[in-house]
Amino acid sequence: MDITFEGNRLTLSDGAGFRHTYSALWLRESSFSPEFRDEKTGHKLGDGDTLPLDIALASATLRDEELRLAFTDGHRCAYSTAWLVDTARKPFFQELAGDKELFDASLDPLPWHDLAELQASPAAIRDTLDDLARLGFALVRGMPSQLNGMQAFIDLIGYMRVTNNGAIEDIKAVPPEQAYDLSMTPRALEPHTDNPYRIPQPGYVLLHCLENAAEGGESGITDGFRAAEELRKESPALFDALATTPVNWFYRDDQAILEDTSTFIELNRQGEICHVRFHGRSDRVAAVDPDQLDAFYKARRRFIELIRSDTLEVRLKLQAGEMFIVDNYRIVHSRKAFRLETGARHMRQAYIDRDVVSSRQKTLRRSLNAKPWRAR
Repeated sequence: MDITFEGNRLTLSDGAGFRHTYSALWLRESSFSPEFRDEKTGHKLGDGDTLPLDIALASATLRDEELRLAFTDGHRCAYSTAWLVDTARKPFFQELAGDKELFDASLDPLPWHDLAELQASPAAIRDTLDDLARLGFALVRGMPSQLNGMQAFIDLIGYMRVTNNGAIEDIKAVPPEQAYDLSMTPRALEPHTDNPYRIPQPGYVLLHCLENAAEGGESGITDGFRAAEELRKESPALFDALATTPVNWFYRDDQAILEDTSTFIELNRQGEICHVRFHGRSDRVAAVDPDQLDAFYKARRRFIELIRSDTLEVRLKLQAGEMFIVDNYRIVHSRKAFRLETGARHMRQAYIDRDVVSSRQKTLRRSLNAKPWRAR
């Protein structure tokens, strides 16, 4: 690794093609020195905007893969070259750590885990969350077939999100006058992500099977990122229509009015897909330019064809004591219709916020002794 510096710039390079120039003020403000940064929280002890704007490097030496720096304000600090390279290559935080694997219907094996192993081994919890990062979903066996049996899993992660429908909800057919959602009927549920009308949209969906003896009722799981990338390859123009056309999502009943406006596909700062929304029963496209709407309607039609396709959709039928957890910003899920006269079907559903899952995975990656969130 080679370094060159002059004034307020430092360049780090190696023989393998890495080269990046760093700002002296950025290097100064990033200091891990305990006189500048709290060792427990990582927060700065003072505001960064109080540092001199004209700060420069007084010296820079590289020794044993450690870069030692001195600045014109007298501050000294050191960085590993591995850390500096990583911050240049990955300048933004990942919500969940690890590379994504875009999957299709051929996915094998499915990411099954066992509750008893999760309860016995923090490493098994970490591996489950790593699957969630990689594939956008994970499956758990050995769950208690009891009304609030999924609490045993939630307790390993942190806490659930409570909505106007409560915490853990019933998903089963009920008399029409009691139903407040299509999931409470035996009809098929078209591919969708849950609740795009909430702010924020629920991050992760847990579906726990207590009983599934009815004929039908199979679940479908499609990687929305894979479907979106397929569309982008086929037609960049149609992909752009879904990424730019505003859609109004809404839900209304006697106690709630829930509304939000967003796009079907959302991109991050690097142009990567970071959020897919799809809910054909609650969307109302904004009355924008008709030419843009023509492209959007064509793109929406092709997008749902991809989501429903036999080549992309993974199908499974949860049995009693089984559960899935899906990334609601990525996975589009569905349900086949079922026949009540052939047996009972009873599921329980809950949501977990994204920061809860993200924090649990990252703290377990830091230390297997990490504990899940609890109220302080």
